[in-house]
Amino acid sequence: MENRNIGIVILATNAYFVLGVRFIKKFMHYYGGNSNIKFYFFSDTDPTLYLPDFVNFEYHEAQHNSWVDATNDKFRNMIDLAECDSDYLYYFDADTNVSKNFDDDWFIGDLVGGEHYGNRSWLANGAGFDKNPASKAYVPADTPLQCTYHYGAFFGGRKDNVVSFCKTLREWQIEDKKIQYEPGVNDESYINAYFHYNPPYTVPCEKFMFDVSDKGGIGETRNTKLDVSKIKQKMLYNRDNLFDISNNEIRIIE
Repeated sequence: MENRNIGIVILATNAYFVLGVRFIKKFMHYYGGNSNIKFYFFSDTDPTLYLPDFVNFEYHEAQHNSWVDATNDKFRNMIDLAECDSDYLYYFDADTNVSKNFDDDWFIGDLVGGEHYGNRSWLANGAGFDKNPASKAYVPADTPLQCTYHYGAFFGGRKDNVVSFCKTLREWQIEDKKIQYEPGVNDESYINAYFHYNPPYTVPCEKFMFDVSDKGGIGETRNTKLDVSKIKQKMLYNRDNLFDISNNEIRIIE
């Protein structure tokens, strides 16, 4: 197995902070590869006191007043890492959970996306693509190309490819702001428009090793005022312990 320098980007402001820390700790617990893993943690809270000393991470301060601002910021965050020392960069949503052993072979590629679990049902045949012709995220209903709907919760690949990809999508966001348009599923709409015309290596949903959108029952995470102070306090007392969250309670994993 090739030894690689892999950067994992986590955007975890407001209540998503506790989920981002959970992801990092469980990622490192279940990871069985031999690559050099470094986390780039974008948050309004410094995770230093919440993570074991062995975790290699770099904290980037970020503030978001709304969930939409946060999810749309991921492209800019990735662009900011253009000069980082990682050979590969991958974005995972902070509410991604890990529950089984894995290595990095399943997500390595030049440019990688993940097949959305709805791609074979309600999102099939381009149903999830943005239908506003004025938007940069637009994909026509009569497109002759194969339609595969991808997660907004995951993407990555070789650093230069990912930064170039994110620069294009950031430019699209800016152009749509000029016409005061926000795509229906925000960043995911731009990701799918790009991947439609520039197909990545796609991880089939049955081979996707992590659990997407597992919020542990902590409440309405899109509410920037959601109080997770009790969870954070318990996390501090269990800095070196693995934990999961269920029904808004921390469960320490022995």
